[in-house]
Amino acid sequence: MTKSTFIRLSGWGLVGAAVALLLTFVPVPTAFLGAILSITLGLLGLYARYGEQAGQLGKIALSIGILGGVAGIVASLLLALGAESWRPTMNNAMVVMFLGLLAFGLIIVRVKPMPYGNGLPLLAGFMWPFIVLGANGYHLVTGQWLNVPGWLSFTLFAIMAFFLAWLGYVLQTNTSDSDLHPSWAIK
Repeated sequence: MTKSTFIRLSGWGLVGAAVALLLTFVPVPTAFLGAILSITLGLLGLYARYGEQAGQLGKIALSIGILGGVAGIVASLLLALGAESWRPTMNNAMVVMFLGLLAFGLIIVRVKPMPYGNGLPLLAGFMWPFIVLGANGYHLVTGQWLNVPGWLSFTLFAIMAFFLAWLGYVLQTNTSDSDLHPSWAIK
């Protein structure tokens, strides 16, 4: 598989992740696993496509996100096997995964390696940490868990899914072999 093919597939992975996140609202037991796998694939594609241009901090941010994704995959697999005690680990691993994407977004807003949509990683990475950290903060302050209405939860997920899909579209359309291999490079 060529680098450009992998990057295109990872872009489609982010689009698939958007769909999988919305499927978590219907009884699809592996929706979170599919979403985490697809987002992790997308982070790998972002690293391959824009890591060099984003610099060392950008690569570190994406690496942290990828590690969070791997931890989320493991926790999600254990959860799918019936180990319900792994749900908080999966949620927190997803926070790390999305914080890596968010940090990458903060970095590339300044550097602008993408031809357009440089704010998309920031927008796509913001929502999950906002939801989970906000709910945990509320619990720490009040001692009760936040009871979010289903429509609001779905709206927040839909916003996150929209930006993930858009980022995936940008990633898979902005990939040509000539962009990835300078004319002077040995092919």
